[in-house]
Amino acid sequence: KVHSKHERVEDEARKEKKKKRRKRKRFEEPSESVVHDGDNDNNDIDHNQLGRDADKEQRTRKKKEKKEKKHKTLKSDGDDDHMLEQRKQDGASEKKTQQSNLKRYFPFEYQHIVAPMVGASELAFRLLCRKYGATLAYTPMMSSTQFVHEASALDKSDPNQTIANSNICEFQTIPQDRPLVAHFSANNPQHFAQAAKLVEPVCDAIDLNLGCPQRTAYLGHFGSY
Repeated sequence: KVHSKHERVEDEARKEKKKKRRKRKRFEEPSESVVHDGDNDNNDIDHNQLGRDADKEQRTRKKKEKKEKKHKTLKSDGDDDHMLEQRKQDGASEKKTQQSNLKRYFPFEYQHIVAPMVGASELAFRLLCRKYGATLAYTPMMSSTQFVHEASALDKSDPNQTIANSNICEFQTIPQDRPLVAHFSANNPQHFAQAAKLVEPVCDAIDLNLGCPQRTAYLGHFGSY
């Protein structure tokens, strides 16, 4: 009985130890998980830090490349200063040459041009446009054949009957109506040459219409036809 009692005591002691061991394990497991979680956090922090360092290094490298590129550009600009200056001088000389050529062939400066308009480009309208800044004007389109035919009927002995005030094909002009371009339609070279010769003293240029698409142009074989 004594022996069995002693065994019973030992069994209870072993059971108590097992209970304590189980309790200890139960309390130790969460702590271990906490420790592991902490380790994971530390690992995350390390990874984040590495990412930030990599981004910083990349930004630094880009800034450095940008500075080098800018430096090269400035250097190339400095090297090309002479070439740019030479180009400017060449452009200025070319512009002067073009202006001299214009003055040679057109002894007037023109910026605002009044185009030929049927029923609108008569003398009164041209003078009004010149008043408000027009520097060149066209007459309405005139038939060269009709112009030559009506001009032949003028009384040459009468000083008041001139080409400038004859109103042939609605053509009239005065000294203030310059520079002036006489605008003709033609399908006969001889008539066109004669009409140009008639208006030559009172205009600055002769223009031949090669683009009128009207039905009358088709029937008369002039303009774009």
